[in-house]
Amino acid sequence: MPGDIGLFLQDNLFDLKIANGDLTGDNGLETAILISLFTDRRVSDEELPQLEKDKRGWWGDMFSEVDQDQIGSRLWLINREKRTLETLRRAEEYSKESLKWLIDDGVASSITTVAIYDTNKFLQLAIDITRPSGRTSRFQVLWDEQVLKRG
Repeated sequence: MPGDIGLFLQDNLFDLKIANGDLTGDNGLETAILISLFTDRRVSDEELPQLEKDKRGWWGDMFSEVDQDQIGSRLWLINREKRTLETLRRAEEYSKESLKWLIDDGVASSITTVAIYDTNKFLQLAIDITRPSGRTSRFQVLWDEQVLKRG
């Protein structure tokens, strides 16, 4: 099986797929992006929304080989935010922050994120990832319905 084992988002659940008796792989960046965006990054007490007690995060971050390395995004912080330009700016910041490891690890040379509200008022992220070779891939995420689409 080439590439990594692929995670697929279907009906708001991550799942594995089997084809020809083997796990379906992911030769691109889809699985890495899914994990980076849809895993909740741990936050400090100061970052917690009012009345929230759970700082979330992945327990494996406590044992990271890279100091202060964290998996996931802080997008969960804006789940109950009003739909404003400030919320869009934070969505762009949080998504870019969660994908920065791709640049640090040399998988990408640049990442651009743009957040908008679509006609249904859902948060939509357009993410352009440029590889060191110069090839750019676009991924579109409809956040409220948690859908990842490659453009």
